[in-house]
Amino acid sequence: MKLSTFCILCCLSTGLSQAAVYVWSGAAGNGIYGDANNWTVNGTPNGYFPQSSRDEAIIGENAGTITWSPAQSYFGETSIVGIGSGSTLLCTTGTGTGDINVDLFKVEENAQLVFESSNALGLQRDFTMDFGVFTAEEHGSWIATNLANFWTNGRTVTFFGTLDMRKLSGSGTIELASLKSSQEGGNINLDLSNLQFVGNKKIQATAEQVTENDVTKVVISYEMIPEPATATLSLLGLGGLLLRRKRQ
Repeated sequence: MKLSTFCILCCLSTGLSQAAVYVWSGAAGNGIYGDANNWTVNGTPNGYFPQSSRDEAIIGENAGTITWSPAQSYFGETSIVGIGSGSTLLCTTGTGTGDINVDLFKVEENAQLVFESSNALGLQRDFTMDFGVFTAEEHGSWIATNLANFWTNGRTVTFFGTLDMRKLSGSGTIELASLKSSQEGGNINLDLSNLQFVGNKKIQATAEQVTENDVTKVVISYEMIPEPATATLSLLGLGGLLLRRKRQ
């Protein structure tokens, strides 16, 4: 009997600790991340919003702007936050301070993750920005601007994603991140080694971290690779020009 009771308690404990997948419904109509009425689990509200280290938050497509603020909710210890195409997650502290404790942000095409505050916002852990498969025209972005104090704490942000270059031509740039904020507690580290480029052998692409006017950006630059025949003709033409000059 004791063993059975113990087993039941263990099962109940395990069930309660299970990760929940929260899906944004927006039913409350106020766009507030921390309002439990805006979330469903298995199709119905459960009186909570994502707030566990094992929770996953899914914001679907074209959900508008969803605002998180510590005055409204607890935005810590969330495992994954997904932001669908055409949606924006605005992380702001209002008049207070706040910390970001998320392992992974999934940012789909034309979606935005925005950090903006007149007060302090801090990164409490390393996290990953996953842009999935994207194109030059349709890609997500991470924007940190107007932060009075951005406590990056020397954290590392790892960028994942695959640029589909099949429709690319010519040359250009793609901006995945723009951080215009003071960085306290050590400069933020941006790991771009997991960004990939596929689908067009005639295009050469590189990802780099650049700083312009105190703005740190993650930029992908791409350009056409000259055709071998064109390159040969160019060399022949240059050789002919040099030979002509030498004769003169």
